[in-house]
Amino acid sequence: MIAINNKILKTLRIKFEKAGPAKYISHLDLNRLFARSLARAGVAVAHSEGFNPRPKIVFASTLALGLESFCEYADIKITDAQCGPAQIFGKIINAFPQGINILEIYEPETGFDIIDKTKFKIFINITPGEDFSAQKIAGLLESGVTVEKKPGINVNLKDYIDCICGFDINGGESDVIFEIILKTNREMFLNPENIIKGINTKYKTSGHSIQKTEMYDKTGKIFK
Repeated sequence: MIAINNKILKTLRIKFEKAGPAKYISHLDLNRLFARSLARAGVAVAHSEGFNPRPKIVFASTLALGLESFCEYADIKITDAQCGPAQIFGKIINAFPQGINILEIYEPETGFDIIDKTKFKIFINITPGEDFSAQKIAGLLESGVTVEKKPGINVNLKDYIDCICGFDINGGESDVIFEIILKTNREMFLNPENIIKGINTKYKTSGHSIQKTEMYDKTGKIFK
């Protein structure tokens, strides 16, 4: 806990899902949504100083629009030092719209800077007639495919892939489902949409969806 202007501030970490209709909420709108929902629930969130004070809410990462996540985190600073995680959980559990599901609230022991890798589950439909298999897609990604990460910046996907965890060729409505762990630290960060770009260099996909399922620290442990 820290004190600012004689107010004791306590940091609490909120783990939440951003799924279903909420996957189309932009990161900027998510900031606004959290601020409004917490205020409506009566949570005493601290604000920055100055002419345009903002609630002290920090997210672990920026999730690309259209991606679902089952492991999002937000740190909030509250001015009520006597209010614990269980009390805050009870206040906000029903304060958010559909798709923003509060999973857990606790006092963090680490910062977001220790996040090193992220696991994603990717669902892909391949255009009929394409000669593909799960093994061929894995081989393509592991062989070293170059894609344009940002305008004018090309990267080799192999440099960002920690591991491909497994494939399911009988994925129901999707032709291929696989899990992949990507480097997502401050030095090396890859948007999983670039994996789709890599696959499209050889195979034509007719649709895809991506879920973020877990984050890991620099030791390989699940982030918390």
